[in-house]
Amino acid sequence: MNKNQQPEEQKPLIAQAVEARYNAENLPQEYVGNPFVEALPGIISHEEVVKSLRVRPLFDESERSFSNESRFHCIARLFWHFFQPMEQHIRIWDYLSICIRQGYIRRNPLDISSAKRANELYAAAMERRKPTVPDEYIPNSVGFAIIGVSGVGKSTAVSSILNKYPQVIEHTHYKGRMLDCKQIVWLKLDCSHNGSERGLCLSFLREVDRLVGTNYFAAYEKRATVDTLLTEMTRVASAYSLGVLLVDELQHIADARNDSRKLLNFFVTLENTIGVPVVLMGTPGALPLLQGDFRSARRCCAHGDIFWNPLQWDETVQYSEWEMFLKQMWQYQWIRKPVDLSVAYVRAMYEETQGIEALAVILFILLQEEAIRNGTETIQLSDVSQVAQKNMKIVQPMLNALRSGDPKKIAQYSDIISTFMNEVRSNRNTFMEPEQPEKSRKKVGEKLVAEYLREMGVPPELAEKYAHEVLKKNSKEKPMVLVRKALALYEADEAKKAGETEPTAPPKKRRGRPPKAEKAKVEDSHDLRNASSYEGMKEENGGNA
Repeated sequence: MNKNQQPEEQKPLIAQAVEARYNAENLPQEYVGNPFVEALPGIISHEEVVKSLRVRPLFDESERSFSNESRFHCIARLFWHFFQPMEQHIRIWDYLSICIRQGYIRRNPLDISSAKRANELYAAAMERRKPTVPDEYIPNSVGFAIIGVSGVGKSTAVSSILNKYPQVIEHTHYKGRMLDCKQIVWLKLDCSHNGSERGLCLSFLREVDRLVGTNYFAAYEKRATVDTLLTEMTRVASAYSLGVLLVDELQHIADARNDSRKLLNFFVTLENTIGVPVVLMGTPGALPLLQGDFRSARRCCAHGDIFWNPLQWDETVQYSEWEMFLKQMWQYQWIRKPVDLSVAYVRAMYEETQGIEALAVILFILLQEEAIRNGTETIQLSDVSQVAQKNMKIVQPMLNALRSGDPKKIAQYSDIISTFMNEVRSNRNTFMEPEQPEKSRKKVGEKLVAEYLREMGVPPELAEKYAHEVLKKNSKEKPMVLVRKALALYEADEAKKAGETEPTAPPKKRRGRPPKAEKAKVEDSHDLRNASSYEGMKEENGGNA
């Protein structure tokens, strides 16, 4: 081999780019004439979105006569090949569709101002300085945040939606004019477990190398500082007309000891300087990061925040999402005596999974496997609880936190479900025992209690004061006991100051679910129960979504 020839194993893997095909039909007028927008798939209806995202496993009733071993393989299809779009998926589809297209309005490659901005970004990178932004430049980009516990389907939903877009589009000509460029429509990164900002930057450059065949990672891996990497990321994002940047597992940055404000400021810079919208995703553990530096994070979440809760179920609500989800899944039974989905099964499945879709799928798989192993070939109602308690021990702390409705407990255990799913995927049969209460109590600190007090209306400086006082004497108490004691001290002191005989409590925020009587009053502007796509989904189930 020639010494100047690059070894085969060192050549970068290049993702396949699609050739640009332009279509301006049914596009809002602000998108017409913009090659980057016209090359994207068309804007589709919610009915088409549901059909596009839905995934169903292969299934034939004759497979119920297969051997036990073969049926185990059939049942495993549910884990990877079952996906039912729900209201949140439609909402995220709309948000991403808007983010990508709006972000390209000020980045039309046929506009001379876009070329000037690209030149300035290149010059700033070469001179190792921050790029200047013209006063007249107003970016159209708006990002948003997706926060939810592990297992509700955030990453799966976003990945499914993104895969409906080509990741790289190659432009050569547009309406008779030469246009030689590559467009990266989307790029998704996962924060490392140590929350390294430098690691995230290098992951960005490595992913770009994979997509377009460059060598940025090798050039910057060893010598570049975080500031240099952030500047280069800005230039690269502009050079390849990045449509949207998604950053997942944001809680790892929040947990890290390094100063995360620099990275949040960079996300804002991406939006303000070149108009790339940023979507931040994570578990409730990421909330302190976003709430603690609101000034930096607000532009990243300007389009709106999605707090992705587990599916809710109420016996008094007809066609609840939880029931609709189970009806779609329940038809895939490889046991020889399949059972119908009754209200009792709906209730039992909800109790053991708390509406988390990933856990529901896993439990349904485990129930069928157990029925085959013990020879009953059917699912008894009592099996739901027994199988869950026997084979899903590792997630019990998280489920107990969800049942309590305590957001701090939920955030504390938000990674347990991911661990459990990894255990299932690796076919391990042993599970961690639930974390002991003593260990949980040791994690209670002043910051936690003070945060509760601030939410209840106590001024921040006083919240820290009273949290410190109660923890000096009651460090082993449960969180809410400490909060109540601290709140009582605050109320008593305030009453003395005001000369009152009885303390007046500050307004408390309601926690947990609203009473059943109030649920009917709670409406969401994105509620698909009023949309034709939702009605269509119900019709597919014979009127019983």
